[in-house]
Amino acid sequence: MNTLVHAAGSAVLPAATYAARRAGLWVFLGVVTSLFLLFGVAYVMRMAAADWQPLRYVPWQLWLSTGLLAAACIAWETARRHAHDAGGRRAGVAGCVLSVAFLCAQWWSWQAMMDMQYRVDGNPADSFFFMLTGLHGLHVMGGLLAAALAARALVQGEAMGGLARYRLAGTIALCAQYWHYLLGLWLVLFALLFWVTPDVVQAVCDSVGLRPPQSR
Repeated sequence: MNTLVHAAGSAVLPAATYAARRAGLWVFLGVVTSLFLLFGVAYVMRMAAADWQPLRYVPWQLWLSTGLLAAACIAWETARRHAHDAGGRRAGVAGCVLSVAFLCAQWWSWQAMMDMQYRVDGNPADSFFFMLTGLHGLHVMGGLLAAALAARALVQGEAMGGLARYRLAGTIALCAQYWHYLLGLWLVLFALLFWVTPDVVQAVCDSVGLRPPQSR
C-alpha cells in the first residue's frame, strides 16, 4: 500500500486517505478565508462613515493571548514531528491546554475592553472588534473538538495498532496545519483592528491610485 512518508522517514497514513483529508481541510480554510476577507472589506469600507472612531486601547490580555496561540502552534508542530513517541503525546495535550488558555485570555480581553467602555453596541469599530475576535474564537473552539480527540488518542497511543497510529499521525499533521492557519489569521485580525486606520487606508489608496470610500 502506498503511504505518506513523514519528514523523519516513518509512514504516517495511506497516501490517498491523507490527501483527501488534507484537501478537505484546505477547502474549508478557503471558505473561512473568504468569510474573513468579506468582513475585512466591510470593516475598511465602514471607516468612511462619520461616526467611525478607531480603537485606541489595546488590552495587554491580547498580547498574552497571541503568545498563547503561538505556543499552541509550536506544541502542535512538536506533536506532529513526534507523533509516535511520548514527546508527541505530551505536546498534543499541551496544544489543547494552550488553546483553551487562549480562549480564556480572549474572554479576559473582552472584559478589559468593556471596562474601558468599548462595547458591542457602541462605536462601529467596537462592534467589529467583538464580532471578529468572537468569530475567530469560534473557529478555535471548533478546532479544539478535533484536537481534543487527537490528543486523547495520543495519550492512549501505546495501545493502538499500526494502521491506527498512522491515521492518528495524519490527524495530528492536519491539526498542526489548522493551528498555523489560526495563528496567521489572528495576526492579520490584530493588525486590521488596531493598526489599520482611515489614514492608513487613505495612504494605501493614494499610493496605488485608488479613491477611498467617501464619508457620508
